[in-house]
Amino acid sequence: MKLTLILSSSALALACAIYGVLPAAAQEQAKKAASANMDSQPASDGSRSAPTVLDRITITATMVKGAVIDALAGISTVDSEELQRIQPDTAADIFRATPGVAASMNGDDPATAINIRGLEQYGRVVVTLDGARQDFWRVGHGSGSFYVEPELIKEATVIRGPVSNAYGSGGIGGVVSFETKDAGDFLMAEERWALSERLGYENNGDGFTTSTTGAYRFTEDADIIGNLIYRDRDAYKDGNGDEVPWTGEQVKAGYLKTTLRPADGHELKLGMILQNYNDFITGSSGSTSATLSRYGADTVNQTYTAAYTYRPDDNDLIDFSADVYHNRTKTDHAQVWPRSAIGNTRYYDVATTGFNLKNSSRFDAYGLAHTVTYGADYYYLTGDSDTAHFGAGEQQGYGGFLQWQGDYGGWLQMITAIRYDGYQLDGQTKTVPPVDASTSGDRWSPRLTIGITPVDGFQVYGTYSEGYRAPGLQDVYRGGGAHGSGDSYVPNLLLEPETAKSWEAGVNLKYNDVLTAGDFLRAKLNLFHTDVDNYIDVDLTTTPRMASNIGDARLRGVEAEAVYDYGWGFVNLAGALIDAKIVSGVYEGQPLNNTPLDRFAATIGFRAFDEQLTFGAQYLAIGEITRTNRSRPDAVPVVDDGFNLVNVFANWQINDHARLDFAVDNVFNEAYTDPQSSWSTTAATEQGRGRTFKIALSGRIGG
Repeated sequence: MKLTLILSSSALALACAIYGVLPAAAQEQAKKAASANMDSQPASDGSRSAPTVLDRITITATMVKGAVIDALAGISTVDSEELQRIQPDTAADIFRATPGVAASMNGDDPATAINIRGLEQYGRVVVTLDGARQDFWRVGHGSGSFYVEPELIKEATVIRGPVSNAYGSGGIGGVVSFETKDAGDFLMAEERWALSERLGYENNGDGFTTSTTGAYRFTEDADIIGNLIYRDRDAYKDGNGDEVPWTGEQVKAGYLKTTLRPADGHELKLGMILQNYNDFITGSSGSTSATLSRYGADTVNQTYTAAYTYRPDDNDLIDFSADVYHNRTKTDHAQVWPRSAIGNTRYYDVATTGFNLKNSSRFDAYGLAHTVTYGADYYYLTGDSDTAHFGAGEQQGYGGFLQWQGDYGGWLQMITAIRYDGYQLDGQTKTVPPVDASTSGDRWSPRLTIGITPVDGFQVYGTYSEGYRAPGLQDVYRGGGAHGSGDSYVPNLLLEPETAKSWEAGVNLKYNDVLTAGDFLRAKLNLFHTDVDNYIDVDLTTTPRMASNIGDARLRGVEAEAVYDYGWGFVNLAGALIDAKIVSGVYEGQPLNNTPLDRFAATIGFRAFDEQLTFGAQYLAIGEITRTNRSRPDAVPVVDDGFNLVNVFANWQINDHARLDFAVDNVFNEAYTDPQSSWSTTAATEQGRGRTFKIALSGRIGG
C-alpha cells in the first residue's frame, strides 16, 4: 500500500523535473513572474533580492506587522526556505535553532509542547494556527501540547515573554504563530493556476512523505489553494543503533483556503485545516518497564478560520481586522500494554471557539507619528474525557487592550499599552455526588517600551511588561492520574492566577556593505529578567495530590541571533543562556522542569551556480540537563551531560519547475536524549534520533 502511494504520487514530481515540461514561451513567462514575486532585500547595490529571516515582515508584539529586525522585543521567525532546508519531521524540529525556545521531541508522540525561557504548558505559551488558538491537554506529559504538521506551514513566528500580552489571555511565556500559505504565496505573478508535488524519504525509520499543493486564481480578487499531505514512518534508531520502540506514526493532513476581495480595501480569507495522526502514546518510548501504560492513539485536529480585513487607501484611521475561529482536537486511545490492560480505552476532547477584533489608527500630531491600536478578544474552551485525571469543564477567557506608539524624528520610538484580562472556569468537584463549582478572576496588565536609534543601523530599547495567566481546567478540576493513585488527586478551587513582571533590554543591528559591497549584517541581542508570582504546579510532597501555587519563579538570561550574508554565502548564529528556577516554597532553588537550558546554534551556508545550489552545515550545542525529583526535593539532582549535533544540507533549485533537497541530521550519530523528551530511569535506549539521511524532490507546473 505504501509503495503504491509513493509511486503514484511521485509521477508528477518526476514529470515536472523534466525541463521541457512547458513550452519555451511559458518558461520565460514563469521566470519573469518568479522574479516579480520575490520579496525585496534592502541591500545598497540591489544585488541581493532574498531577505534574511530578520528582515521578514511578520506579526510583532504590538499586533502591527513589521520587520523582525525593527521589533522592540525578542522575536524570531522561521520562513519557508528554512523549513525546506531542514525538512522537519515534527513541529519541534522547526525551532531547533531559535534562541530561548525548546520543544518536545518525543519520538512516540507527534504532539509538540513549546517551552519559551522555561515556561510551557497551555496558557503560558499561546499557540495559534492561522490565528486559531491550539489548546489541548491530556494526562501527565501531554499537558499543553498541540498538533501541527510541519508540511502545512509557510512561516512560524515566536514572540518571547509577556511583552506579547496583546495577543490574548495567557501568554506570559510568549506566543508561537504558525501560518499556512495563501494562493498568492504559491502562484507566480502572471499565473492563473499551479500544481506542485513534494516527495520525501528518510532512511532512519524508513519514512515517506508526500505533499501535493494546487492553487487557482479565478480573478485578481478571488483565489483558492489546497494541500494534501501523507507521512508514514516506522520506529527509528538512536545513535547507538538501538531501535527506539513505539516511535512509528502515520499522518494524513491538508488544508483549503480561499481569499476574496469583494471591494477595494476589503479582504476575506476562509480556511479549513484537517489533521489525522495514528501513533503510540507512552510515558517514555525507550523504557523497559513492564507496567508502563502504552496506547495506540487516533487523533483528529480540525481548525476552521475566517479572517476579514478592511484597509482603505484613503483613510489612515482604519486598519481593521476581525478573526473568528474554531479548533477541536480529539484523541482516542486503545491500550496495547501491559498485557493485563489490553483493550482499555480512553479519550480526550478539547475544543476552542473564539474571535478577536482590532483596529489601528495612524496620524501625525505634535511632531510625532502616532499609531493607536485597540481591540478585544474572547474564547470559549471545553474539555471532556472519560478519565478523572483530565480535568473536564468549560473555560472562558476575554479581554481588551489599548496601545499607543509614537515615533519622533526617526530616532525615538515609544510604546505604551494596557490590557484587561478576565476568565471564568466551570467544572465539578470530585466529591460524591459531584458538585458544580466555578472560579474566576481578572487583572489589568501594563507595558512600556522606549527605543532609541542614536545612529543609523544601531537601535537600543528597554521594556517593562506584565502578563496574566489563568489556571487551566486541568489545574483546577483534575482528579487521579500520574504520580498518584486512584482518587489521590483532588481539585483546587483556590488556585491563584499566575502573573509575570518582566524587564527587558535589547539591541538591534542593521548594516549593509559591512565588509564587501552588497553584504549585510542583521543582529538582535536581548536581556531579560522575569518574575512569575503564584507559579502553578503539582506538589508531589503531599497527599492528596493537587495543583498548587507552589511558590514564585524567576527567569533571567540573554538571547542573541545574527545573520551575515555576503552573496555567495551566509552565517547564522543563535543562542541563549537562561536560568529558570523556583525561588520560594518547597521547591525553592530547583530549576523549572524542562527549561530550555543553554543552547547555541551556528549555520554556515554557501551558494553556487547563480544561487541555484545552497549547501552547508549546522552545529547545535545543548548544555547540561538537570533532572530533579519533585517527590523528594532534598534528593540530589541527576545532572546529565549536554550534547552536540551536526547537521548538513544541500538544496538545488534545478530549474523553475524542480527542486532537490538533501540533508543529513546527526552526522556523527550522537546518542542523546533531548531535555524536552519524557525521561525515565528505566529507558533502555536514548530518545534522540540517530544519523538520518533525508531527500526530497519537488516538482511544479503552472500557467
